[in-house]
Amino acid sequence: MLGANIEKAVNTPQDKEARSNMLLGSMLAGQAFANSPVAAVHALAYPIGGIFHVPHGVSNALVLPHVMRFNMPSCADAYAELAPLVFPELIEVPSDIRGSVFADRLAELAKVLGVETTLREVGIEEQHMAKLASEAMKQTRLLVNNPREMDEDAALQIYMQAL
Repeated sequence: MLGANIEKAVNTPQDKEARSNMLLGSMLAGQAFANSPVAAVHALAYPIGGIFHVPHGVSNALVLPHVMRFNMPSCADAYAELAPLVFPELIEVPSDIRGSVFADRLAELAKVLGVETTLREVGIEEQHMAKLASEAMKQTRLLVNNPREMDEDAALQIYMQAL
């Protein structure tokens, strides 16, 4: 529901059906979070919001494609399965690269929607990377759910990629 409606809801705000679908999709996503814990994307997003007061959705968008690429060795099949649910045209992409294309498309979607796509765009510079990585490691309740083990060096690399 979200993938199929987000661009229309943003670009045509008077489209009540698209906006209703976004509301319902958001509620269902929230319910899913209650039953299926979130992982490294949120763990890395929390310090961005907590320290730099960046909205949580933007914080997640800034790190999502980079965390997905980090996780790819552990869950490429799952990403390949999810990709066409968000971007139906990705069913045509070979499954062995679909997860990577999915991460790229999510990054592109943020640009299309006018969401910041780099940490620098929200006032975060290279000198902040070590602090962010250190703070992200405190989110152990989220990091234990990540499909690939993440340490502080990996978090630092992800933040550098998002810079």
